[in-house]
Amino acid sequence: MKDKITFGKFIRSKRKEQGLSQKALADKLYVTESAVSKWERGLSYPDITMISGICEVLNITEHELCTASVDEKQHRIELMAEKYKRFVIIYNIILCIGYLSAIIPCFIAFVIKEHSPSKFFILLTSLMMTASVLNVPVIAYKNKWLITFGSLYVSLNLLFLSGSVYSGGDWFLMAFIAVSMGLCILLLPFILRSDLLSPYIGKNKSLICMIADTVMIMATIAYGTYKYGSSESFYSGILCGAFCLAIVWAIFVIVRYAKFNVFFKIASGLSFVSVWLLSFDFVMNKIFKTDNITIITDDYNSLKIVVAVLAGLSVLFALAGLLIKYHKKT
Repeated sequence: MKDKITFGKFIRSKRKEQGLSQKALADKLYVTESAVSKWERGLSYPDITMISGICEVLNITEHELCTASVDEKQHRIELMAEKYKRFVIIYNIILCIGYLSAIIPCFIAFVIKEHSPSKFFILLTSLMMTASVLNVPVIAYKNKWLITFGSLYVSLNLLFLSGSVYSGGDWFLMAFIAVSMGLCILLLPFILRSDLLSPYIGKNKSLICMIADTVMIMATIAYGTYKYGSSESFYSGILCGAFCLAIVWAIFVIVRYAKFNVFFKIASGLSFVSVWLLSFDFVMNKIFKTDNITIITDDYNSLKIVVAVLAGLSVLFALAGLLIKYHKKT
């Protein structure tokens, strides 16, 4: 604390700012009036157990009491916080007035006069999307981006649903699957890192992302080929998708779970890609009987060159891995 005289003057000035007499301050702190008088005259300090009570009565911080001075930095922070709170309130009120100015006339025009609620729901879900972007990040306190993405995802699908009902089409499920797939691929890694989910997932974030992406990709292929194609295209699409995802899973397992060094991982990945390129036509056309799917064009030699280069690189990386392993042992 500051010297007793400075401390006493500070106590006296803050007491007068609150409009309290020495006796009123003493009554609030359950001490005698003479004790308060001694503090203000610089004859003694208050007991340490009374610091929180004095700060509460005089509306000051403990730092201000101990330094016997006004904490201008803290006051600026508190002032900025109050201004921000007022700004958020005014900002949300203005946006809500804007929403209502659109909702009320459209409800009267579309629902009451035209008896077409689907048009009104298109507007309503559009405004929900707008609120998800403009209002939710400001209102949410914890996990704001997770809540924002969640509200945006829900409102976007509701917009698709209302649009599908209005147009009389049956495309909503395809749009829902496509949006869900995009969410999984782009946003799921960030969602799993949030404080809400991360403690329950541990080190399995990448595996969960791979499983979710695989399920959504296969669902998109299956529904798209079934809905808009023939039975043959459905069968071919499923097999082609599964075989293409197989190489992705193989590389993922090597990179994520293999216990050897990075050069061996690269060599193994290149080897798998080489074998996959050579076997694609055979697996798809001879085993799965999908004669309309191929990655080999008339220029078969180009594919052989690509495979030879990949195989050569895999050998080089494998040798580098052996050298690194030998160097660590010696």
